[in-house]
Amino acid sequence: MRLFSTTLLALSLLGTLPTACCSNPSPSTNSCQAPDETPSDPGSVQVTKLGSGELKAAGQTWPYQLLKLEVPGRAATYAQWFPPRKPGVSPVVMLTKPYDGIAWTGEAVDAKWAARGTGLHPDDSEPHYGPGSSAIAYTPTTPELVAGEAFVYLFHDFGVLAVFGRFYAGGDLQNDRDDMNAGLRFLAQADHVDTTRIGVFGGSWGGYEALYAAADAPATVVPSVGVALSPLSDFAQEVDYVSRVVPSRVSDPVMRSRYQQFFEPYFRRIHATTGGDPGTPGSDYTRWTAAHLASTVQTPFLILHDDWDTLIPVEHTRALVAQAPQRFTSLDLQNLAAVNWNTLPPDHGPLLTQYGSVIITLSLGHLIVKLGAAEQPLLIPHAQGTVRAWLQGVRAAQEQGRDVSDVVPRLLELTDPRVQMFEASLGTLQPGAAFVAQEINAVWGTGFTDANVRSALAPGLPTP
Repeated sequence: MRLFSTTLLALSLLGTLPTACCSNPSPSTNSCQAPDETPSDPGSVQVTKLGSGELKAAGQTWPYQLLKLEVPGRAATYAQWFPPRKPGVSPVVMLTKPYDGIAWTGEAVDAKWAARGTGLHPDDSEPHYGPGSSAIAYTPTTPELVAGEAFVYLFHDFGVLAVFGRFYAGGDLQNDRDDMNAGLRFLAQADHVDTTRIGVFGGSWGGYEALYAAADAPATVVPSVGVALSPLSDFAQEVDYVSRVVPSRVSDPVMRSRYQQFFEPYFRRIHATTGGDPGTPGSDYTRWTAAHLASTVQTPFLILHDDWDTLIPVEHTRALVAQAPQRFTSLDLQNLAAVNWNTLPPDHGPLLTQYGSVIITLSLGHLIVKLGAAEQPLLIPHAQGTVRAWLQGVRAAQEQGRDVSDVVPRLLELTDPRVQMFEASLGTLQPGAAFVAQEINAVWGTGFTDANVRSALAPGLPTP
């Protein structure tokens, strides 16, 4: 359940590659190894700094720290922290990183996987792995790559906390949930954090981590905004989908086998926490459903989902939104052709790939507009022509009689007076309202201007 990284669009905001360096690099792991075993805070989270470094970009420098976070009675959590640089308090974005392989923890399990390198490997750090178990993919990251992804937020004077779930290290659902909770607990005690302006962002399994982090958030650090891409929200429904719905849709035995192999590592982790499939003796999904999220999450979330997602069906997001529309808002990516489940591979849908840069533009727009200061200029990166291509698909959906009312709120966010749209390949800046008017006019043949586009879109998109 992997998604594209936001790194490329983060880098596009620079137009050049940033550089990050460690104050104490380890040649053997290309990581920052500067152990400081004295906890910096003996409170609810014990914090140990394992390394430090800095990101140099756009003529500026942002320091970061590699942290071990320990909550009593739980396994350790690891995070990369970019503290706010401004005096006073600043917004922070927490990035959920379920799959990224890190080599700087000092733990044997991370060293083992780092030595294996990128690729498919036996899932043998998970204690229930055995004969017939599927392999999992491992993708290493470095502090430099994480710094590149964080840049778009750092540029706006936000702090950034990347929390690593380390799927490859074993664990289970509760362990992942504990990791994200440790991240929020850390923010509750970190200096210079505006605890009223915390954002959380994740996709797929990281989307699950973002949603459930908000559900478990300590009262003093409830995120004020969240974005989840194709998130797993209801584990009981997911087990039912894989066990019952997929076989009813997919008749090709080869494709069925692909689904079984893909989901097997996830089911081991799900069952390790819940006790088995829903309805089996001893199983308990009480804290792992959309109903639980609807009753506990106080954070307003934007959820983006492809309606041909074959890993986590869009119906799960729609059900979550229906239970708590005051908290959850969705944007569906609508495929227009007739669906053939036998030919669709197990993935998050073709439009999530086709319009990947647009999804990141809309996600960043939502987070940055919600977290930015009242008079702060906000730069939102986009790739030339991609928003227009997406809107052409939206118009085609309109012509088929589809409901596309979820599009206008996302466009209106980009017309915020603080927003400047940045296109790195051309090096151009354009006011958000002028950009949206230009794209709408090109697709619908209207004559909107930056002065009237907000009021013109208030009733909805133009009629085709």
